[in-house]
Amino acid sequence: MQASNTRSTTPFGGVSAEPHKPALKRFVQDADDRAAAAKKVAAAHPNFRNHGGPIVSAPVVHAGFWGGAWATDQAHIQRAARLGQFLQDLLASTYMNILSQYGIGHGPGNAGSFAGSGTIAGVPNQLTDANIQGLLQSAIDSGGLPEPAKPARDVVMIYLAEGIDVEGPSPARMCAPSGDNAFGYHHFFTTTAGNPFYYSVIPALDDACLRASCPSDQGCSLHLALTQEQRQTQVSSHEYSEMVTDAEGSAWFDGTSGAENGDICNGQSGTITVGSRTWTVQLMYSKHDDLATKGRTTC
Repeated sequence: MQASNTRSTTPFGGVSAEPHKPALKRFVQDADDRAAAAKKVAAAHPNFRNHGGPIVSAPVVHAGFWGGAWATDQAHIQRAARLGQFLQDLLASTYMNILSQYGIGHGPGNAGSFAGSGTIAGVPNQLTDANIQGLLQSAIDSGGLPEPAKPARDVVMIYLAEGIDVEGPSPARMCAPSGDNAFGYHHFFTTTAGNPFYYSVIPALDDACLRASCPSDQGCSLHLALTQEQRQTQVSSHEYSEMVTDAEGSAWFDGTSGAENGDICNGQSGTITVGSRTWTVQLMYSKHDDLATKGRTTC
């Protein structure tokens, strides 16, 4: 850990299997955070603030479906289409009003755009975060993904098929036979052209993945009663919100706990409705509501 005002040298944000818990504490408090903590501020999270790092104010969202099942199994192909629709609807929904207070867009329909989906069938069953970055770089090199511009706009939501386990940035481990502790994460790397590239990884989140991560369903941030699609949309809303508001682990987070906006409300689900479609999402932390209600309403 660095004794700076941000985080470790490899910051990332993830969905913990435990409700209301950050996936990783990545930093120590800086002087501003210590000073704020000493004040009596009428808010549940007075130290949640912008630490000055990059955000993605006008995201262009790409969906990536990794694993052979997304290319060959009809049920997966249909779910991929629905997840792509979810991302479009998320951007068009009132959920975007929450993110606008952090500098992300200007509310429903003005908070970014959906660029489309792509599939990579030949993915190993065991991935590391370095593997994921290598596959993303290859997609950029082949023209499957655009080289990100500065300031960055393009972000990728990666959905993994069943049977793919991930050893992400330490200590994140997802959908593995043992040692599971996360349901998703967001991270970044610098492309060979020298530009920052932001991405989120959402594993299959099937029943086996949940049971490997949670000793009891009651104490889990996701639940077996949810469909697999509902789990993936809930985690997607968490990771998307963190990825655009805290792209490199140095922008919006709580200087005391290390929690990003998704972590504060982790495990609390709600719904959004766009047209005739209703989707499961995670409730998201609102700094505005926290201050306005003196800590009574945060998510």
